Amino acid sequence: MNRFAQQPPRRPPRPHRRRRPDDEAGQARSLVLATLLTAALVLTLTPPASGAHAAAEEASQAVQVSSAPPAKSGGSVASNWVTPVPAMEIIKAFDPPDEPWLKGHRGIDVLAVEDEPLRAPTTGSIRFAGTVAGSATVSVRTDSGHVLTFQPATSPMEKGERFSAGEQIGTVGPGGHCERSCLHIGAWPASTDQRYTDPGKLFGQEQSVLLPLSRKPAEEPAGGGDSSTSGAGAWGGHSNGRIPASAMCELATAPGRMLRCDAQAAFDRLSRAFEARFGSPISVTDAYRDYATQVILKRRKGRMAATPGTSNHGWALAVDLGSGINSFGSAQHRWMRAHAPKFGWIHPGWARQSGSLPEPWHWEFRK
Repeated sequence: MNRFAQQPPRRPPRPHRRRRPDDEAGQARSLVLATLLTAALVLTLTPPASGAHAAAEEASQAVQVSSAPPAKSGGSVASNWVTPVPAMEIIKAFDPPDEPWLKGHRGIDVLAVEDEPLRAPTTGSIRFAGTVAGSATVSVRTDSGHVLTFQPATSPMEKGERFSAGEQIGTVGPGGHCERSCLHIGAWPASTDQRYTDPGKLFGQEQSVLLPLSRKPAEEPAGGGDSSTSGAGAWGGHSNGRIPASAMCELATAPGRMLRCDAQAAFDRLSRAFEARFGSPISVTDAYRDYATQVILKRRKGRMAATPGTSNHGWALAVDLGSGINSFGSAQHRWMRAHAPKFGWIHPGWARQSGSLPEPWHWEFRK
């Protein structure tokens, strides 16, 4: 059937009638009357309040509107991403040049070994996988609108292929520009023309600096019910590093990180309390480590890493943290020492500043 057939005849336009001045005046009077009636109705239905109370209520509403958080775009929150390699250790920091054409270090170098798994920092897709200037390169675009490049690295995934946070997207390749085996990470917002930013901040991790003993506080914070006893250990009949995913839960505040479910629930509560104080959830740079990951870390760090099958992380009861907690003496670290034990999380004695292996970033769940 022709959709243009049998169209009803169009009604001729009505002649335009010029509005008289008395019509305009009548409409204005009607508008004023309607406004007065509406105001009277509001006053009738609203309970009376003192001038001070009304002003306070109005100010409160204004604060609520101005401080409302912006709508989320659906991507993961930057500064709490999964590190591309576990127990990420920065060996050369971000040091961009003052001008784009000058030499500089437009990313970070992290300690890594050849054939080590490369993990997705957050949800996104593959942007490129191939060779750039003779170096094997993997580039990704995150759902939050960031571009990250990894060198040397290879990936079997195709351009545009999707991945989730923590998923293996490739492996660390041989070579690179470091004296020690490393992975170079570059990052920039996709909306800019490669204006590089510090990738370490995306993972809530900066270089940890251990304060000299001369700057050690005279007394460490006692903390609420604090304990120096290690909280990690065997449970459920599982072997270290061989706990099935079905026996663990993913952290709500750090997607891609797994812990025993009671430890996960307690940590998420702790992270929300930290966020209320410092404005962002706790960055988790490492949590559960399976046996294969422990083997890789032993290759990478030698005697500084636990023997595979003995790591506290292998019980899904330990975390490594960023967000400033990873620096002795920081406000964030002091806050954790005072408040984390209330949520069941402790800083074990060996990891404290006076311990046998000072690690401000390492915290454990007390069973």
